[in-house]
Amino acid sequence: MPYSSDDEHPQAGQGRRRSVDVGGLALALGEEGSGQGWVGWDQCARRGPSYAELLSDMYTHTHIAISTEDHYSLDSWHFEPHKLPDEEVLFCALILFETLFRIEGLSEAVEVSINQVSDLLCNLRQVYRSQNSYHNFEHAVDVLQATHAMLRAAGRVPPVSILLERKRRMWKPDKTRSDNPLISCLNELDLFCLYVAAIGHDAGHPGLTNVFMKNAKTPLSSLYEQSALEQMHCTLLIHVLRRQGLGFLLDNPKNGTSFRKLLLETVLATDMRVHLDFMIRLERLVNGEQTDLWKQKVLICQAIIKCADISNPCRPLRVSQHWAAALTEEWSSQATLERYLQLPPTVQTSDGPLQEAKGQVFFIQQFAKPLFDRTTLAVPAMKPYATQCADNLKVWQHRVSSLSETPSSGPSDERSSSPSQFPEDFRDAFPMTLPPVFFRAEHDDRQSMDWHSAQGSSDTSLPSSSRSSSPSPVRATIPLCPVASAPASSTPGSLPPLSTASTSTAASTSTPSPHSPPISPSDLRSEYSDTPSRLSTLALSTVGSLNPNGTAAIRAAYKASVRKKTSFHRNSWNPTPTALPAFFDEPPMPIPRQERLPLPTVNAV
Repeated sequence: MPYSSDDEHPQAGQGRRRSVDVGGLALALGEEGSGQGWVGWDQCARRGPSYAELLSDMYTHTHIAISTEDHYSLDSWHFEPHKLPDEEVLFCALILFETLFRIEGLSEAVEVSINQVSDLLCNLRQVYRSQNSYHNFEHAVDVLQATHAMLRAAGRVPPVSILLERKRRMWKPDKTRSDNPLISCLNELDLFCLYVAAIGHDAGHPGLTNVFMKNAKTPLSSLYEQSALEQMHCTLLIHVLRRQGLGFLLDNPKNGTSFRKLLLETVLATDMRVHLDFMIRLERLVNGEQTDLWKQKVLICQAIIKCADISNPCRPLRVSQHWAAALTEEWSSQATLERYLQLPPTVQTSDGPLQEAKGQVFFIQQFAKPLFDRTTLAVPAMKPYATQCADNLKVWQHRVSSLSETPSSGPSDERSSSPSQFPEDFRDAFPMTLPPVFFRAEHDDRQSMDWHSAQGSSDTSLPSSSRSSSPSPVRATIPLCPVASAPASSTPGSLPPLSTASTSTAASTSTPSPHSPPISPSDLRSEYSDTPSRLSTLALSTVGSLNPNGTAAIRAAYKASVRKKTSFHRNSWNPTPTALPAFFDEPPMPIPRQERLPLPTVNAV
């Protein structure tokens, strides 16, 4: 006689009942030894299909909860590097490369050891700018992991779990698979090149866009007419490769030229300004247009890294939301800098959840979804990622509809984005990505040292639009333009002075006198600066203001000491906060290279 539990669960009769294992239910509830089966408690009074359904769900979700594969697994599409400590993020990158090296014949093809890769990753991490909320080393590892996941789905690289096997074995791709004919053109050296491009594609990114570079007339935009940032990434990546003794990959007479060209073509494709041209070429490829093997390799590598670079909207929604907020925060910092430099706005900052949702809908519809849909035609194994992208689009569209129908409570929202950096925080970015105003020398004697000439100025801070109105740390300011002694609005083309303190400076307990000499930026960079160093800096400023000849002598000696160091330009553009020079119009002193942390060979995830 069939068992009915509609009286216990009225909703159970509204739909078709699922298939359940009643026999398994008897074993679960039956008395075994001193217990009540594997359930562990006395529930013998409630038996039947409805209860078996609930018990089946409990069993499934219990196993999911205690599974060893968590959301940080490098084989999972739920990868979240932003939740990991810095060193673990670095280890994740190394693990992915070690997994790649399990491909049979790859070590012999690239002639690179895993220890050399470890050195490369440590150096690249130092080149990435940690102040960026989005374009940082975490983003680079995220792109590398997405690249690995896509190649893994296509059967071109092994899973990370291969490192957990007790018996070390090499891995071979299944060449009999016919579902990915285009991606099978990539050989072992091409795969290594693609991994290197993924981890280094944003090296040295200042947290600013190419449009900003052009509007601000930065030296980088004058050097490169197109894809200025991507050209810089390529240059830095190639220099890091050579510095780590991997220059033979670029200079090898047999395949060095092709390796270098594939690396450059892959990184340059991440510029969204060439996105439309790429989509046209990819469409021709998937439609069966005949092309040579080299062009096919380039297009496939470009498609993979472009999908990985903008894979955030295609990640699970929780992961996608984090990266959306991080990018909005970075754009807010650029918007603040654009207002300070009196440049036209080029990025749309989010004023709340509604604008954030609209921005995601626009980006997914215009860029992410078309790219993943078309790439799926070339690499069918990427279909699940395109499906996730479509699902996220529906969620964002529903959110737009819901928020549009809800009346706004005010002009702003508590979730509205705020900049993570202020104009003064960009001083440690790559110099050629900043406008010349940051490096003008006119402010040195008249404003940095001859401080009493600006005593009558009443505007010694950033505009209220760039700062919060809430209480903030006391910031001593040194203007960056020669006319900053007057209010910014009184002189056309003049700029307000920059605050020399980092945003993390602790609040001061006293307010400086308006007639006090300015404090050196190097002192204000850290709240742990000791009193003797402050006194020595103030003494130097006082001597310079009283004796202009002494100032010139000091600067001449400073320049002479810098010229003697041939390695000056290597690391000076990305100094540590405490190493900033007192007079930032002069080039900073060389900073000793940070010693590489020893990374042991990773044999497990």
